Amino acid sequence: METKQETKQETKETVKDAVGAGTLASDDIVVSVLDVDENGATIKLWPDAAAVRDKLNALGQTLYGDDYSLRRYLCGKALYCAIAIGDTTRDAPCPAGYQVNADANLNEADGSLVAAAAEWGLGFGVFNLPPRRIGKEWLQINPVAGRDGKTIHHYVLGEKLTVAGIRYEPGGRVAEVHLRRSSDGSVIRWPVN
Repeated sequence: METKQETKQETKETVKDAVGAGTLASDDIVVSVLDVDENGATIKLWPDAAAVRDKLNALGQTLYGDDYSLRRYLCGKALYCAIAIGDTTRDAPCPAGYQVNADANLNEADGSLVAAAAEWGLGFGVFNLPPRRIGKEWLQINPVAGRDGKTIHHYVLGEKLTVAGIRYEPGGRVAEVHLRRSSDGSVIRWPVN
């Protein structure tokens, strides 16, 4: 019997073939608002943790006829997630900017999961997108009054953004994202350079 140790790149290529280049549908992506000021908002797109779990189950069944296994561990102050499918394990910590849930512990758990899945190639195109700044001419930015009622304490995004569409280049790199505004249904087109 011959055994072969796969490299990380070879494993990613196998995953890409099994799950359609590791791409995610627009419903499988979460928009996280990182910062809002009077001039606009900074957002980051993340793979949805529930969608990643579903894709991991499908991947394990497709490649090995079995589900994936998952374990979490602390290294220093970082929570890591290790995902094993077959005889191969990939792990990663929660990214520093992962802010999808109100619960910090859930953020760490889900963030490390999507990071480890990206190591497998699942959602890596979305995961690797940098944050995007969107100007106030495209968004509804609302001021929040200070305690005195006369000053502005901070600003908030006055609408919800969702991913309305996503286009990939061959190989799974994101080429373009369409964000739908909840306030009027219009779409913001984000060509990725």
